[in-house]
Amino acid sequence: MGKNSVKRPKLEDGSDEEMEDLKPTEVEKLKKKYDEIKQQPTSTKSDFKHLPKNEQGKSLRKALKKEKKERRKEREKLREQLGDEAPSKEVPKTIESMREHDDTMIQEEDEEVAHDEAHDEFASYFNRETTPKVLITMTPKAKMMTWKLCFELKKCIPSSEIYSRKNVPLKKIVKQANEQNFTDLIIVSENMKQPNGLMICHLPEGPTAYFKINSLTFTKDLKRKGESTDHFPEVILNNFNTRLGHSIARMLACLFPHDPNFKGRRVVTFHNQRDYIFFRHHRYEFKKEGEKAALLELGPRFTLRLKWIQKGTFDAKWGEFERMLAHRLLTAATRFQAAKLLTARKPLGAIPVRNRWAFGEDARGPEIAVGAKGGNQQNPELHTEDYAYNGTPSKGDIPLPEWTYRTSTMGRTYLDRMISLVISSIMWAWFSYHMYYHSGMLFGHWYMPYLSEFTDEELGIPPDDAPDPEYWGHHTEEYGTYR
Repeated sequence: MGKNSVKRPKLEDGSDEEMEDLKPTEVEKLKKKYDEIKQQPTSTKSDFKHLPKNEQGKSLRKALKKEKKERRKEREKLREQLGDEAPSKEVPKTIESMREHDDTMIQEEDEEVAHDEAHDEFASYFNRETTPKVLITMTPKAKMMTWKLCFELKKCIPSSEIYSRKNVPLKKIVKQANEQNFTDLIIVSENMKQPNGLMICHLPEGPTAYFKINSLTFTKDLKRKGESTDHFPEVILNNFNTRLGHSIARMLACLFPHDPNFKGRRVVTFHNQRDYIFFRHHRYEFKKEGEKAALLELGPRFTLRLKWIQKGTFDAKWGEFERMLAHRLLTAATRFQAAKLLTARKPLGAIPVRNRWAFGEDARGPEIAVGAKGGNQQNPELHTEDYAYNGTPSKGDIPLPEWTYRTSTMGRTYLDRMISLVISSIMWAWFSYHMYYHSGMLFGHWYMPYLSEFTDEELGIPPDDAPDPEYWGHHTEEYGTYR
């Protein structure tokens, strides 16, 4: 065999007889043909103009799929002919594969990360010193869909309990949960009667994370679904490769018991991709004597997007935020047209997040929204108070009770009195103005004489024997004869 020849593969029948060697010129021709196949023109929408508009798109997709399959077959034949000289297969270009390297990516067996995780807030769980006990609640006056999601979460998370929020402040809930030995707190927030956020607070020392809920599908709305059981599930945490990802993964893992019941074959999956966390709940079933497995979704199904993570338990005003999503931060994701997803993570000091009025001493406070409260109570960017207003004792108010049963609150606060004063002042000013200038509209005017009391001269009516005035129109008849 010559030095410049290429060894070709064996024949299809499996015999040891080898096919003839390829010469270098033949190799170059085959490689050139291989590149030409990749650059072949494909079908366009203009090729299907003769079809109705509602069929053009479907026909174009079928044609492109067929052409792609034919090109793949031709390339495979050329690769068999080239043998060892065949060009390497290209890696598919996906959003995840083209993602720029993140400096916070964690390498395996990182001693610094291992030391930090051995002494963080979740170490007691992973050392099996605590058993998960989760409290699930919701925003005040939650609607039916929010309650429904809470029951769905209770179905997925063993050792969890649901309590109605009512109007209890969040800080007080955290304190009561600590007294009842709960290890985690989940608050489901809502907007427009639909659940839109999920806050997870690890007890007793935090941290606290807030996620936005997207693409929520309840179990009832799934096409093919199964019934969940009481077995402890297996937990899969996939693609949490950064320092922040490790913290979030450990927080999610603390919600579930340590030892899963493999007989139940339940699996809870948290898959992270481009900073979106996909939640799935399945049961796997073995088929063909264990050779194959099938998945049956148990529900619910939703996607989480981390908005912020805070050290310690929830404190919207003075809490220290470790990470916060910057909505106007341009990253490499925009260059890949990844639906404007944000991947960069920066410390709080580098991100301007003050977007509410600040006044007094609060204006010198931390770089978070401060001032008048409003918006979602679980979002510190939109809501700056974490307690209900029950009065101002310094103004002589008696604090109102936090809740009442079948009776309305009788007292009034300083804020109520000030609002009443402003409204009543505007009302009396309007009333006084109109009483002074337009009192006749209410009491009537002075004496109005009847028309019969006026003379013809006062009313401007000429006497009956007076000559007719000159007619204003143009006509051919003489004066006095047109009547």
